[in-house]
Amino acid sequence: MADPRELIIVGVDPAWKRSRALDWAVHEALVRGRPLRAIHVVDEEVRNDDVYDAVDIDGFKVIPLKIDEAADRLIEEVGQHLAKIDTKLDLKADLRAGKPVEVLVELSGTALMLVLGRHGHGVFRRLLIGSTSDAVANKAKGPVVVIPDGWQAAEHGDEPVLVGVDWTEPSEDTVLDFALDFAAVHGVPLQLVVVWDAPWAFAFHNPASEQQLERWRGLAEQRARELTEQWGSKRPDVEVRYELRRGHPVERLVEAAEESKAQLLTVGGRRRSRASELIGLGSVADGVLHHAARPLAVVNERR
Repeated sequence: MADPRELIIVGVDPAWKRSRALDWAVHEALVRGRPLRAIHVVDEEVRNDDVYDAVDIDGFKVIPLKIDEAADRLIEEVGQHLAKIDTKLDLKADLRAGKPVEVLVELSGTALMLVLGRHGHGVFRRLLIGSTSDAVANKAKGPVVVIPDGWQAAEHGDEPVLVGVDWTEPSEDTVLDFALDFAAVHGVPLQLVVVWDAPWAFAFHNPASEQQLERWRGLAEQRARELTEQWGSKRPDVEVRYELRRGHPVERLVEAAEESKAQLLTVGGRRRSRASELIGLGSVADGVLHHAARPLAVVNERR
């Protein structure tokens, strides 16, 4: 039995060929030499419903397929696809029943990472795994990687990994550790993106002077240099560098990812606290999740 902590888990739905989330996850499993499970979750409350509404054909009511039957066919199809991959790694497809978000969130707690497509385009009524990406990223107990439709992982293997850093926070260990490991596995640079600006409360009352802006920029750069040196020393085989950008964090991170052609943009998700459980994702992570056009890793602290 595969160690859950070594598993790469990917959610699949009827649009798995188009979404490329499965392809990305398989590519990652092969690069890392890790087992993979492609999971399709059938909602327990609707599993006996029809995939399509009943239709009338020449006066006869036809119900093409039950959700359970369609799910079985989907898992068989994905399993056959995985079996054709030339590897001795443990790559399998599995079917689960329950509430999709709850099942995937629970799986994220022990998996190496959970991979999802950004959008669902399947034929199931009320059962599109892609449509649960936001909810899972908000509630996950570990790293969630969201893949845009059509992404070809093999075509982006030489591109850097970006990680968004909050210059006002004292610790970014969870997200930086994930990003550094990803960069090391793929043999690419890790680029810290430190977005700064005048504190909102200050700027709201009166414009900042050039001297004040330069001071805040200096603090952000000091933070960036310290983190670059700290994390670069942990993995001397990885080039760790930084860049400063001024403005709104969501806009600047998405912009940086596009300009650098990053193969992965990494941001911190929920921290381990009661308040964060109630609030969900931070505004930056949530904003990037909705706007990034490249693969995004939302790294939640383990709970």
